[in-house]
Amino acid sequence: MIERTTGDTRAPIEDDRCASPPTRRVVDIVALLASAPEPLPVATIADRLDIARATATAVLAELDSAGWVVRVPRRGYRIGSAMAGLADPSLPPGVGDILAALAAETGCGATLSRISPDWLTVLEVRHGPDRVVPGIPVGHRIPLQFPAGAGVMPWRSASEQNAWLRTAPGADRHIAGALLSLVRDRGVALFRPRADDTGMVDLLADLLTAAGTELLQSNLRTRALRQLFALTSRPFTKAELDSDATLPLSYLAAPVFDGSGTAAYEVQLGPLRAATTTSERDAYIRATRAAAEAITAAARPRG
Repeated sequence: MIERTTGDTRAPIEDDRCASPPTRRVVDIVALLASAPEPLPVATIADRLDIARATATAVLAELDSAGWVVRVPRRGYRIGSAMAGLADPSLPPGVGDILAALAAETGCGATLSRISPDWLTVLEVRHGPDRVVPGIPVGHRIPLQFPAGAGVMPWRSASEQNAWLRTAPGADRHIAGALLSLVRDRGVALFRPRADDTGMVDLLADLLTAAGTELLQSNLRTRALRQLFALTSRPFTKAELDSDATLPLSYLAAPVFDGSGTAAYEVQLGPLRAATTTSERDAYIRATRAAAEAITAAARPRG
């Protein structure tokens, strides 16, 4: 802000050199809700921050979709659980460095996500030199439905496993149970595009990378991410993993265990390659598991 003098009245005006006003509004709304003892209506938020109600509504809708705020019917908005997770105190130091080393070794984007009973939430992202992880910002979350979370599900409780298996669509139910055993045996989940979708996967990934997800409208980004996930989320079968065939490879996910021994997080690697050899897939598996094991080791209590 700078001030302009008009007679005896000093009126604040916006300085074009200041930081982005839209970004400032997001920060102010989050800070206000974080300090509020109870949910606040849109009208109250707008009045306290001296912004238009339409602006407050638009910002809150975006924050709600990310889980940073939660709408309480007839009461307003409060801070969301995903917001606290962005600075999860249980995460060990050095996570970013481990993911950066994984991305540098493989040339692929790498992420760390927390797996809660209902959501997969991205906590850390490191882009690879060859292709950024398209559309996966910190704080992004998706419902925990098959096959999301497959990297940790074999080590979760029977009730969580059963609830997760029930989310599998009919066409995938015959492989859902087998996937749990396969991931437990291999220590990693691998996914590939669904049949004949490889070309569309490459197109979507390249478009998201070229445009930069920060530049896309929120609704378009969400639609593109959902479509990309749907196209790339067919789990590998044991026969495919044991074969010598050249196969497409979308993502890998390996479990990370917290200090209490719970499989609470996933390391995810995104090659998004239309063709990989057995040796290339094995190299991705080794690198992903090694990163997950390094984070697990860092999470262990120090004696």
